[in-house]
Amino acid sequence: MKKTKATEPISSVALLQARIARKYEDFKDTMLELDNETLFELAPTITAVREVFKYTIHGDCLEELESAYLLRYENPLKVLADAWKQFNESDEYQLYDLIGDIVAEDDDGEDDYMTVAFADELRDKYGDDIPIDAALINEILELGRKLFKC
Repeated sequence: MKKTKATEPISSVALLQARIARKYEDFKDTMLELDNETLFELAPTITAVREVFKYTIHGDCLEELESAYLLRYENPLKVLADAWKQFNESDEYQLYDLIGDIVAEDDDGEDDYMTVAFADELRDKYGDDIPIDAALINEILELGRKLFKC
């Protein structure tokens, strides 16, 4: 008599990930049928859905108990995305704090973003006919030639 190997039960995590993947594909198909204006208006929802999808499918973040709970919902992707979107919606005080943090650390930002003054310098030097990013590349090349005496 041949022994059969008992199959292990599928974990709640795997079931949840499979359901979220199916719901994500359905969501994506629906979004691809919409016009640009509607897509623009739905950008926060689309972002929330994509972030939840990536986090739950590609991350090692789900626990069995949490997954079992979320499987009670027909569309756990929507449940999580709605919660994530609501969590991330900034109120004016959060934005005020963010602006204050950026201003307080102004010297850090100037290394990462072009200032108006520097953009004006580039326009004065290269004119308005050349795009500002092309003028910046010319400036970098010029600096490199000076440093390496090319």
